[in-house]
Amino acid sequence: MMTSRTAVTVAAVSTVAGLLSGLAMYLGRSPEREQHVAGTEAWLPHVAVAVVLAVWLLIASRRSPLGLRVILAPLGRPIAARIAATFRARAVLRWPAVGFLVFVEAYLCWRIGVQVFAGLDPNFTANAWGGPSYAGAMLCHYLDGALLLLVCHTLLRWVTLPSIDRQHQHAQ
Repeated sequence: MMTSRTAVTVAAVSTVAGLLSGLAMYLGRSPEREQHVAGTEAWLPHVAVAVVLAVWLLIASRRSPLGLRVILAPLGRPIAARIAATFRARAVLRWPAVGFLVFVEAYLCWRIGVQVFAGLDPNFTANAWGGPSYAGAMLCHYLDGALLLLVCHTLLRWVTLPSIDRQHQHAQ
C-alpha cells in the first residue's frame, strides 16, 4: 500500500505536537497526588471496544487486498485521492463533513501523542479509564483512539467522492 505524504505528514506533525504538549503537561504537573476513585476504570466497556476492533480488523483484513496492512488505510493514497477529488469537484456540501473528519483524525493523533508523556503524571491516570496505572490508562485510551480513527476513516469513505485515479481505488 502506498501512503500519502500529506496524510503521513499531518499525522506525524499532530503526533509530535501532542508529544510536546504532553511533555509540557508532565513538566507542569501538580506535586499533590490525586486519590484514585474506585469504579473509574471502565474496563468492561473497553473489553467490548477491543472485541469490536478485533472483529472489524478481521473482517476488513479479509475483504481488503491489503490484508492486515488495511490498518494503514487512513494514511493511504486512496483516501487522500478521494479527499482531493471531493474538494476539486466543488462538492461544497461535503466540505464541512470532510474537514471535520480530517480534523478529528488529526486531533486523535495529537491526543495519542499527549498521553505518552502526560500519562507519566500519576494525577493524569489516577481516575482515567484503565487507570490508575500508566499501562492500563494508555491501553484504554489507545483502544478508544483506534476505534474513533476507524469510524472517521469509514465516514470519510462515505462522504468523499471517488477519485479519477482508479489505480488506487481498490485498496481503500
